[in-house]
Amino acid sequence: MDKVSIPEMAEQPLIDRLREMILEGQLLPGERVTEAGIAERLGVSRTPVRNVLPVLASEGLLSPVGRRGYAVSDFSNQESMEALELRALLEGYAARLLARRGASEALLKRLKDCLIAGDKLLTGRRVETSQYGPYGAMNAQFHNLIVEGAESAILSSFLDRTNRFAFVHPGQIVFDKYSPEQAFDLLFNAHGQHHAIFDAIVSRDGARAEEIFREHAVGQRKSMFDKRRM
Repeated sequence: MDKVSIPEMAEQPLIDRLREMILEGQLLPGERVTEAGIAERLGVSRTPVRNVLPVLASEGLLSPVGRRGYAVSDFSNQESMEALELRALLEGYAARLLARRGASEALLKRLKDCLIAGDKLLTGRRVETSQYGPYGAMNAQFHNLIVEGAESAILSSFLDRTNRFAFVHPGQIVFDKYSPEQAFDLLFNAHGQHHAIFDAIVSRDGARAEEIFREHAVGQRKSMFDKRRM
């Protein structure tokens, strides 16, 4: 399954700015997006733009056009919502498979590392926009590890397809309609579910792992779709 690239810390503000421009309609569906054009518009060099455009394409916000160009994706809220629901179902099934089979010690350690990283990000009572990128990278890693652990090629291919819809990839975190305190509450609850999913996998309770994963999509529905309410 394709994985979202983890940007350099210096590039995260640029990714956040471009996401905001797409969310707010400053970049319109179908509009061509080029390295040179974005660099000039935002007053940055072309190198970081070149690095972040593929990340936004992996999230479904941009679509490849020609050999090296991109255009803003033309998508409907309904399509993205359906893709998110499907992602929750498929990832829940992956968690069930992994719990039933039993995770290796190496995989459990990598999942535990994700939990520790998330815990460190959520030590206060508020979440700033600068923390969205690191949390998103951790979140994508946690989800990817569970899907990989399920060892199902067909499941991975289906998830790769759903993740290409806008606002669906687990690495994308946006809370532009929420205060830092409200964003903290949503991410704190979501990360608590990560811990519960991990515990269910360790105890090989496949039904519980699947149930929590399906509930887990609720937080992303808030972060992804409140800005573009249907």
